[in-house]
Amino acid sequence: MNLFPDDRASELRELFFESAAELLQSLNDEGLQLEKRPKDEELLRQVRRTVHTLKGDSAACGFTELSDLAHLLEDVLRPEVAAAAKSALAEVVLIAADTFSSLLSAYRGNLQPPAGEELCQQILSLTRKPAKTVRYKLQARFLWSEYEQMVVADALGRGETVYNIAFRIDPHCPMRGAAMQLIRNVLQECGRLLAIAPDQSTLSHDLDVVEASLASEHTPEWVDKKCRIPSVIEEILVQQASLRKESEPLTDDVLDIFPDVAGPEDADSGPPVTAEEIPAPYVAGERPATAAPTLPAESPAISFSGMAENLLRVDAERIDAVLNLVGELIIAKSMLHQAVNAFDKSFPKDPLRGRFADAMAFQARILNDLQKSVMKIRMVPVEHLFRRFPRVVRDVAKSCGKEVSLVVTGQDTDLDKSILDMLAEPLAHLVRNCVDHGIETPVERINAGKPAQGTVRLNAYHQGNQIVIEVEDDGRGIDRAKLVAKAVDREIIAAADAAQLSEQELLNLVFHPGLSTAEQVTAISGRGVGMDVVRTVLNRLKGTVNIATAPGKGTKFFLKVPLTLAIIKALLFRVGGRVYAVPLASVVEITRVARSQIHNVDNHDVIQLRDDVLALVHLHGLNRQANSATKMFVVVTTLGDRKFGLVVDHLVGEEELVIKALDDQLVATDLVSGASILGDGTVVLILNIASVVAKLGRSQLTMGATA
Repeated sequence: MNLFPDDRASELRELFFESAAELLQSLNDEGLQLEKRPKDEELLRQVRRTVHTLKGDSAACGFTELSDLAHLLEDVLRPEVAAAAKSALAEVVLIAADTFSSLLSAYRGNLQPPAGEELCQQILSLTRKPAKTVRYKLQARFLWSEYEQMVVADALGRGETVYNIAFRIDPHCPMRGAAMQLIRNVLQECGRLLAIAPDQSTLSHDLDVVEASLASEHTPEWVDKKCRIPSVIEEILVQQASLRKESEPLTDDVLDIFPDVAGPEDADSGPPVTAEEIPAPYVAGERPATAAPTLPAESPAISFSGMAENLLRVDAERIDAVLNLVGELIIAKSMLHQAVNAFDKSFPKDPLRGRFADAMAFQARILNDLQKSVMKIRMVPVEHLFRRFPRVVRDVAKSCGKEVSLVVTGQDTDLDKSILDMLAEPLAHLVRNCVDHGIETPVERINAGKPAQGTVRLNAYHQGNQIVIEVEDDGRGIDRAKLVAKAVDREIIAAADAAQLSEQELLNLVFHPGLSTAEQVTAISGRGVGMDVVRTVLNRLKGTVNIATAPGKGTKFFLKVPLTLAIIKALLFRVGGRVYAVPLASVVEITRVARSQIHNVDNHDVIQLRDDVLALVHLHGLNRQANSATKMFVVVTTLGDRKFGLVVDHLVGEEELVIKALDDQLVATDLVSGASILGDGTVVLILNIASVVAKLGRSQLTMGATA
């Protein structure tokens, strides 16, 4: 049911998803802090406020599954529960963050939301009463989660016979975990297991009572006899369940599970639980009492709690549209500038020349300010990306049995949001690789004289017109010999060529598709695909990635990307009658050489540039033409820590270009990263230097080192 007017439902949903994403990130952060400070009552209240806000916002949008689960989670976020749960509460909060994220993804895609069974079981494990006071409700057992009640109700609704069964574990049973598995096995032999508690992940050494719901065609006596496992089960109770009618109230009658357990009149066990005391989400077929009110159609505004009122949320596509219009204005400015220059040449003494010049200068200043303002709107702190990784490090380290801390610096550094979004995947690969493949186990670190806890560092800072992001670990470092051996074994390089590789060329082998030095493939790494993704994305961003490593001390990755991909300053030149451009930030210098100064070494052309030997890339290969000129311009560019010379015919000059994306159907090559239009209407292709060097260079070694 749609709780909102049709013309506002879509706007509200998007507003909710943005707000919920921020709340989930806060929940992740708070869960990690709660793991370190489980007794911090103020932190616990903060977590409860976050969950309460998420509950209210989701209920307002009609997302009842999320609202119900948040309501259940609120019940365990109390000081008395937290004191007993200790570190287990933090685990439940983190599981809740994952569950809520899955629900949001389902809502976005209009898919069936997941039931959140694991979260319900975890909450149940914290709220369950001690075994000696466990009670069994004949008609509706309120300790079952809502999901479990739905499963049982569905089976009853189809006419199946359902038994609620309680087992008491023999106190002399040596292995309670094995007992749980035996109970599960025998129940599955008796019929279809609908629900069982406790969950396998929450078993404890003092397990005393196991309760289950079973759909079976057998009689209660047969099930009772089948489930009496010698030396494992001391007592058993089998009770047939029934489907409660909507109009039938919950009975207060309770039945002792075992004859020797105190009854309702015993002061230790407390009074029986009444229907009024049963939390609404636990009762099948009912909804929480805090139902979301319908928003009046005349409501002037929609506001979610926890959102700052001085913030204006604008869709990124709208900002891109404004930036595109600014780009068109820049092109128009270039056209007008050329027209004024033509007028100046034709009428050098006309008094209007000065007025045109003043108008052009004023326009250029305003347009420059407008461009900067729009760019600032697109800029977001790197913190928005870095905040995801404490949880990644924690989960990967836990799955690997390692102790790893994350240190983050430079999170205030601003970066274009489109670039930030594209960096999320490669950074995630690098961080997971550092934890899983770089950091040693605690035993290995102690034996190596290191602290048991490893460290992963993330840092970001400006460097000219670029942003540098460093990902560093203090682990074992990259084994160069193993890396080369793997590359030779996979026939990526020849054994004879391995000795000629420079340090950076050797390390760059890790970015080759399918190459991994991991001893075994895990769910985290070892397939050799993650590092290839890193290089692919960085090339797409016109960025670079470099590696520095030291055996036994660790590895550092340097990711360099431009501040923005929308507008760049570029160097224009002609090759074979066509105009091309490269980012000016990549140009080191320009020189002119005679053909006699070009030498051939190892099947590729080089020149002597002062004390360096510079490899040349002939751009005539773009047009499949030969360069017959006796003198050529060489544009010296950087790619990582290496320099290359691009051989061109003529220089055109510097220009501020608005990058236009090219349709893959029009340009089926990665040699070009975009296009732009000059003031006279000339179309300029912007070269992807990494791809140009890789594909036009003649040396296979150069391709392996720089691609």
